[in-house]
Amino acid sequence: MLVVAVIGSPHAGGRTRVAVDAVLSGAAQEGAETRVVELADTAVPDAVAALGEADAAVFASPTYRADITAQLKALLDATPRGMKYESGDALRGTVCATVLTGASDHHFLAVEKVRGILGGFFGAQLLSPGLYFPSAAYVEGGAALQDEQQQLAELHGRALVELATAVGSSRWLRGLRPQV
Repeated sequence: MLVVAVIGSPHAGGRTRVAVDAVLSGAAQEGAETRVVELADTAVPDAVAALGEADAAVFASPTYRADITAQLKALLDATPRGMKYESGDALRGTVCATVLTGASDHHFLAVEKVRGILGGFFGAQLLSPGLYFPSAAYVEGGAALQDEQQQLAELHGRALVELATAVGSSRWLRGLRPQV
């Protein structure tokens, strides 16, 4: 099983990467192969291609003004949904998790916005709830998550693999697609 994490930060590394690495650590503990695509140094077509290979995906972004970054929005805009006029449907039936980071708790509802896009617009299957880590979730300097948040992120990675396995073996779930 391949889990691809796409990080929409305008700069590679940083606190969002730290959180994603924790989620991927949990996925790897369940036997998944993991790959990170940072949009700061990866072209959008290459990121879409990586998603097309994934059994599960993690979408991550810092939040600015209670929204995802322009980089992640551009990726979502460029990702085909399998409509008659498009070639491909990289996310249809794919199990996705969301990881957002921000300066304070005030932006946590941005998680629901990106989850709505993934579930409603792309027909992806979503791990619930989405993760949101404010600055206080990190040790001083932001190089690592606090122990409790690290465990939560790893749990999400483990659950992502379990859900992807269940969806992958389902007769019907991978066939669901957006209605419009």
